[in-house]
Amino acid sequence: MPRHFLKSAQPLALDEKGTLKWYAIKLGSGKFGIFDTFANEGGRNAHLTGEIAKALGARAGELLAVPLQIEKVEVLASTPLKG
Repeated sequence: MPRHFLKSAQPLALDEKGTLKWYAIKLGSGKFGIFDTFANEGGRNAHLTGEIAKALGARAGELLAVPLQIEKVEVLASTPLKG
């Protein structure tokens, strides 16, 4: 997923009420991803059918070298933000 697409998606993520935190990440050379957290399952489902997902789906052929892979994970523990 090219860097410019991910950066352009940031304002869309800010508008998602159920998305607590959204990260665009670089995993390695030419390999990018998104990691996000949600208030509840409804927030997650809204995100997965929202504007970012629609934009990605519309440009998947040009942005992705392999099919999109979405993995739902459950955060078991975390620490609060410091400072």
